[in-house]
This record gives sequence, structure tokens and C-alpha cells, in this order.
Amino acid sequence: MEKWNITIDAPTGSFDATLELRVAADEPSGAMSGKNGKGPMLDLQLNENAISWATKVERPMPVKLKFKGIIDGRSMAGTVKFGVFASGTFSGTYE
Repeated sequence: MEKWNITIDAPTGSFDATLELRVAADEPSGAMSGKNGKGPMLDLQLNENAISWATKVERPMPVKLKFKGIIDGRSMAGTVKFGVFASGTFSGTYE
């Protein structure tokens, strides 16, 4: 299991989250946890230098977040779309 600590920069401010990734022979799986709860990483795509996934949060309102980023060694960075309302960025490091 790989553990990543990420910071998400949203229009309403920054918040931290943790990614727990499991890379199996078939396909990767994972979960994301933060101040707005914990949930599975949906539609997770992962290769040597790219990652994308979606997750649903219920607070402050129900919305699906869509992440797309680049992995560079022990760091990652990219963009996040907050439903149809807004977008932001994220960055993180491998623990």
C-alpha cells in the first residue's frame, strides 16, 4: 500500500487529504480521506507518471471531485474539478 499526503487548493481555501493506493496485478484501487469524510477512489487510473480518479464528498454539499495529475518520483500535482461549479489544484508527497 502507498500512502500519499495531498493538499487541495479550492476556491474556498486549502485542505489536506490522504490517499491510500493499492497497486495489484489487475488494477489499482484506493481510498481518499480528509475533513469531508472518507471514500473510495472511483475510476482510478494509475501508471508510472500519471494518476486520475474521482471521489464523492457530502460536505459542505454533495459533489463529485475529479482529479487528474502527474507523478514525479515522490511527488504529484495536478488539477481538481469540483462538480460543475469550480476547479482548483492539488499537490502531494509520498509518505
